This record gives sequence, structure tokens and C-alpha cells, in this order.
Amino acid sequence: MKLLRKRSLNTFTRARRRGIIRLFEALLLIGVLCSLVVFMWGKDRLKISLEEVLSIGSLDDDDLFMLVGIVADSSKRIYVTDAMDYSIKIFDERGNLVKKTGRKGRGPGEFLAPRFIDSSEHFLYVSDQNIFGIQVFDKDLTYKNKIPILIPVSDFKVISDSEIAVSTLSMDFTKGRKIFIYNSKGEITREIEYADKKTPLMMDTVEIQFDPQGYLYLAYCHQDKIEKINPEGKKIWSKGLLDIKKVKKKKVHNFLLPSGFAYKDIALNSKGHVFVLGGSFSKNPSQDVYVLSSEGKLLATFTLPDWSHCIYIDGQDYLYSRANEGVTLKKYKVNYINR
Repeated sequence: MKLLRKRSLNTFTRARRRGIIRLFEALLLIGVLCSLVVFMWGKDRLKISLEEVLSIGSLDDDDLFMLVGIVADSSKRIYVTDAMDYSIKIFDERGNLVKKTGRKGRGPGEFLAPRFIDSSEHFLYVSDQNIFGIQVFDKDLTYKNKIPILIPVSDFKVISDSEIAVSTLSMDFTKGRKIFIYNSKGEITREIEYADKKTPLMMDTVEIQFDPQGYLYLAYCHQDKIEKINPEGKKIWSKGLLDIKKVKKKKVHNFLLPSGFAYKDIALNSKGHVFVLGGSFSKNPSQDVYVLSSEGKLLATFTLPDWSHCIYIDGQDYLYSRANEGVTLKKYKVNYINR
């Protein structure tokens, strides 16, 4: 009987030992898998460095007085709007001033506060902060016509010679917030709703970009939100990076308006990466740039050498930003290092 009891105890001890070993092996396997996942995730992340390749304008010349908008074309010419010079300027790939046009006024080819600039294959499009509508020029800065857009333009992007997407500062609280698509005659051909009617005044203000497949990317100026919407208007993803709980507001006349910027601009490169310029809530205000995949995954963060209100990426994936409070335009080669 004692022998039988001893054998049973040994059997139980061995079984328990085998169970402990199996549990240890399972935990070890889980640890290995977690380490592998972390390793692979780390490999997917990017380290980005900037290499300056061009600088236009300085405190010692009058090439630029206050850079506002930037666009470059396939011939490597750079077009900018200069708010203090009331003009559009062309620079060649070496930074030499080729031509400028514009003067202060409200007439054709004139400006009070030239702001955004974008281009199609054949034309340039320029908005003015203080004048309704978008003026159209050819690539040699000859004035062509004006598109009659009778709403304040907070951002716009040219989709083609016949389509322009416009975001606006809406004062109508009864309707959802929308991106309006205009034709060359100033007629609305379609609308993309991106926020509901409950959004407070100006909290729905966005910077916009379109990719070649027609997907819309939004960076909210006063909310911690970056979003992607498909061509049918369905939201694909929504992402926050700054952990902002509430944006402070201040009273301006009779309106309560947001006083801080979450994001200032958005740009896309040929790899499908989304570049978003952070605002006043970033660690380095108006200098930190967040890089996301087209699926909304944060890949990298890097810091511009100087404060900027905008970023732009051309067809060769060079990045442009401003320095010296708008007196200087910087062009950078973007270097990617997997880590």
C-alpha cells in the first residue's frame, strides 16, 4: 500500500513538473513572439533627416519679404506668393528670381493679401485672404481669369484644370462641414461632408490634400485629428497624435474662437506618406513634422530647423518650408533610414 502511494505521488510530481515546464515553454514562446513583434514594428518605423539643398531669400536681399504659399512644377520652377510684395514670384531650380507679377489692389492680377497657391498642368491658382475668388494665371504669370468663389477660402487644392477643392470657414451651424468641389466656372459640382453640424465655430477648420487616387486627407487646425476619406466620402481612419483634451478659446468681438493650433499644414509624397506640420501643442511648436503611412500609422517625427507656417513636397519628394519669419524659403532632400 505504501509502495502504491509512493508511486502515485511520484506520478503526480512528474505530471506537475511537466505542467510547469509546458507553462514555462508557453510563456517563453509568448515572450519571443512579443519581442519579434516589437522588433518588426521598430523596423517599420523611420528615422528622417533633412539635407538642405537650396535657400532662397535672406535678410540682405529683397527676393522675398513674406513668403506665404509655395508650389513647384515638373520643370523645377518654384512659384511663391509674397504677402508684403503683393505678388507671385517664379524662381528657377538654382533659386534665381525669374519673374514676378502683381501689385496692391482689387483688380485682375492684383492682391491685398495673396495666400494659397497651387497648380495644374497648365495653370496657377492663387487665393487672397481679403478678396473672394481664386485668380488663374498661366505658368508665365499672365493673368487669365478669376473663378468666382463667394465664400472665404481657408485652403484649396487643384485636382485638375477643371476641378478645385475648397475648404471654408463656415458660419452656418445648421449644416455639416463640407469640402466643396468647384469647376472652372465657379459652380459646385460635388460636396464631401467631413464633420457634423455640432462642431463649434472654427473647430472644423482643416488643411486638405488629395492623393492621385482621389483620397482626401484632412489635418484639423484646432482639433487633434488627422483623417482620410475615400472618393465616395466614407471615412477610412481618424488619428490623434497630440493627446489634446481641450483647445483653449478666447473671445474676439462676439465670437468665442480657438486660440491654439493643433496642426498647420499637410502634404503627401510619392511613397504615400502623409506629412503633417504640428502647431502650438507640439514639443517644438510649428517645427515638428509627423509622418504617417497611408493607413494612418505613425512612422516618424522630425523637426524643421526653423519655425514655419507651412510645408510643401514637390514631385521629386523635396520638402519646402520657410525660415526667418518668411524672408527665406528652404528646400530639403528628405533622407529615410529604417530602424
